[in-house]
Amino acid sequence: MSDSKFDIILYGATGFTGKLTAAYLDQHLELAGRKWAIAGRNRASLEAVRKTLRSDSVEIIVCPLDESAPVKEMVRSAHMVITTAGPFSAYNGDILLAACAEEGTHYSDLSGEGFWQREMIDTYHETAKASGAKIILGGGVDSIPSDLGVFLALKQLGVSSGNNTRVYITGVYTEYSGSFSGGTLASGRAREKALESGRLTETAMHDPYILAPGRKARPDEEATLDGMPENFRIRFEPAHGALIPFFMADVNAPIVRRTLALDGLCEKITYRECCSVGMWAKAAWLYISRGFGYPMGEPINFNPKSGEGPPRWLLEQGQFALNIFARTEDGRKARVVVKGKGDPGYGATSKMLAELALCVIGKRSGKPDSTGLITPAIALGDALVQQLQSAQNGKYMQFKIN
Repeated sequence: MSDSKFDIILYGATGFTGKLTAAYLDQHLELAGRKWAIAGRNRASLEAVRKTLRSDSVEIIVCPLDESAPVKEMVRSAHMVITTAGPFSAYNGDILLAACAEEGTHYSDLSGEGFWQREMIDTYHETAKASGAKIILGGGVDSIPSDLGVFLALKQLGVSSGNNTRVYITGVYTEYSGSFSGGTLASGRAREKALESGRLTETAMHDPYILAPGRKARPDEEATLDGMPENFRIRFEPAHGALIPFFMADVNAPIVRRTLALDGLCEKITYRECCSVGMWAKAAWLYISRGFGYPMGEPINFNPKSGEGPPRWLLEQGQFALNIFARTEDGRKARVVVKGKGDPGYGATSKMLAELALCVIGKRSGKPDSTGLITPAIALGDALVQQLQSAQNGKYMQFKIN
């Protein structure tokens, strides 16, 4: 919206990840002199966050997500809305997303709740397409590395909807050194509650194409969320080494499959995601070598409450690495390595969400006509890769293509 008062509204700015995102936006040169706002339910909490920021161009918006009319008024004032106020299925996230879809305001969040994302796709995809809104799912470490890594691998192989080449893709996390927050645990409880209420069924919970309505697994494809064999625990593959399940693959793989479906590629491409045994060894070494944070007076909290998260040293010293291996049926191969610094779920993901928003308002997208409930790769593609690679003078994230 060209006449918007604010370039970005950050909703949920008083939560753990919200505060990190606000702090990152506050020091970002691309927002210097531009109007943006922090928003939430409680003025006093927002004022407290505002006092930690240096920019004079940050305003406060108090707007509980209880009624659609005031929420629509808020989103009409923004070019882009990003939100960290999850669990989204429990805290009226649908009201905020719906308002953006209806008003043509771009949007992204950090939801890993597949059943809620599917509800939003079914209800608001066509609405957002008509209004011209980019409603971007998976705007953090879940699932930007996986989505962009696959996007780059397919580009390297020259795969498009115009050819019939079958491609087999494996994503292997080799590093994920971080910790926990109360928000992650709350999302898990929201899923359990949805199961108990019948809002989420066991069948839907395990549907690999939950985010791609009308698609289903092919006979040669594992019908699991992560794409790995059912009851998979550990296996050795010559090309990848010892593999074990990755705890966020059930969130990432459906996002990748939505990208493939929107690009007309899901009938030709299979995607699976897991991690290496060494990933956990690296995380354990970081914990042990730092004495679990006790020598620094910041011990890791393994049972965080809502609003709590990793200690400052782990936010800075954590990191992640994902290897994407793509192989065509005729033997051609491509490998993409995606690396980033900072605790993956919080230190790194807050920066990812912020950079995605900056990419949208900077109009760098090579896909301006991609609207609706879409993914990072569909919405922004190469533009987001470039945005992330240039962040923090190139020291934050790297994408290496072989």
